[in-house]
Amino acid sequence: MLTRSPFLILLLTLLSTGTMAGVPAKHPAARKVPLPRAVARILADPGVNQAHWGVSVVSVDGRPIYSLNDGQYFNPASNAKLLTTAAAYALLPSGLTFTTLVSSSAAVSNTGEVRGDVTIFGVGDPNISARTMPFGGKTERTGPPLAALEDMADQIVGHGVHSIRGDIVGDDTWFVFERYGAGWSWDDLQWGYGAPASALSVNDNEVYLSAMPAAQVGDNAVPSWLPTTPYYAIENSLTTAPPGDPGKAGIERAPGAMTVRIFGRTPLGQQGLHGALAIEDPADYAARALRAMLLARGVQVSGTARAQHRLPTDTGDFLSAQQQPLVLHAISIENIRAANVGEFLLASHVSPPLGDDLVVTNKVSQNLHAEITLRTLGKLESSDGSLLEGTRVVRQFLISAGVSPSDFILFDGCGLSTQDLVTPRAFTTLLGYAARQSWGEAFRTSLPVGGVDGSLSARFKQPLLDGKVFAKTGTLGEARALSGYLVAASGQTVVFSIMCTDHSPSEPADRAAMDKIVAAIAESN
Repeated sequence: MLTRSPFLILLLTLLSTGTMAGVPAKHPAARKVPLPRAVARILADPGVNQAHWGVSVVSVDGRPIYSLNDGQYFNPASNAKLLTTAAAYALLPSGLTFTTLVSSSAAVSNTGEVRGDVTIFGVGDPNISARTMPFGGKTERTGPPLAALEDMADQIVGHGVHSIRGDIVGDDTWFVFERYGAGWSWDDLQWGYGAPASALSVNDNEVYLSAMPAAQVGDNAVPSWLPTTPYYAIENSLTTAPPGDPGKAGIERAPGAMTVRIFGRTPLGQQGLHGALAIEDPADYAARALRAMLLARGVQVSGTARAQHRLPTDTGDFLSAQQQPLVLHAISIENIRAANVGEFLLASHVSPPLGDDLVVTNKVSQNLHAEITLRTLGKLESSDGSLLEGTRVVRQFLISAGVSPSDFILFDGCGLSTQDLVTPRAFTTLLGYAARQSWGEAFRTSLPVGGVDGSLSARFKQPLLDGKVFAKTGTLGEARALSGYLVAASGQTVVFSIMCTDHSPSEPADRAAMDKIVAAIAESN
């Protein structure tokens, strides 16, 4: 009978397990885990298994790779910006600019008097602000927030204007006066990310409130505004607390209110309270700011500051009207400026190119800019700068891109609406289509890059994914979404959409699960 020596048994064991130096391991753990099994494992985690998940993965040319509930509806949150910006890349020139004009209803007299109103006409420039353009990896603001308005005030004075016998009017009639999309939550409207849309927008239609601890414990905190233009009144019950006090500061502004309440406690030695608040009426604010600037320059203004709006008149069913067919065409104009503003031009301001703004919109998920782009699409491609016509244009574009009309329902352009519904396969169909268009590369590079910039700068830093995920994030209540392009381990670029609703609000695991699914897609392709 033959027997094996202990040395031979050890040698055979090492060979079979692949643990000898230079011998590759061949145990099951080293094999590529099939994507369906990998996703199932990830979503079986107790932190995410009660949520509703949808996944679509396809090749750039549309070949299906993996799907999970990809034909079911999810709230897209800010993934809705993909639909709006893709339509803009396809239909509008990237070099398009917007010229804001200031004119008077009467000529400047020999003595420098204007007998009539002075009006600033907005045409949808989203960047009358101190935002640095082009986008350089993160949001940067240089100089005063209203520097563009200051420059226009200087131009008015440069025309010899010494007195104005009329009002300063902020005119945003280029768009219909529809500040919010249907389904926007009331508790979003006070914050900067819920700022109202307007054809005359300044400083992203937000103001920054700071309240620093006072010098003495028990005294009220000291508030200040940036910009400094008087607008909101403050009801201040925010008290200064001793160092180390666990108290918390709060801000509240009821919808439509012109008073901001600050309350709670802010400890000595701490940074105090800071918040970005939405401007209730941007055109009115622009008029107030311009009037104050003119007064500061010695110009006498007898009238007040006021806004001029164009109120909506359509009373029909929104979705039915949205579904009316529309013939789209590529816009060739290079600049937008208001018509019929009168012959007495006093000042102007030209925006950065639209292409630069679309990058900002996607990289930092800028809601206001997406809403302005939506209304611009409606204004130029259809009959009006309204929510209805803007969403109608985007709907027609998506259908032309091969997206099934039953795969999406849109009520806004940025994704703040809780009524927006989109399927994962709608996103992968659009993204695949975009990748094959002449504007596709510009669209792809406008998206946040994992581990590099925008809303993905802190995610996907592992070697497998760093710099290889180009995707739009989305967060709204208990909804999450991530859709875009991924350079897989094989070097192949795939298109993906991961959507989640009804997750636990106390669990951060949904985002971690999304990132694990992206890694699994990369490893399996």
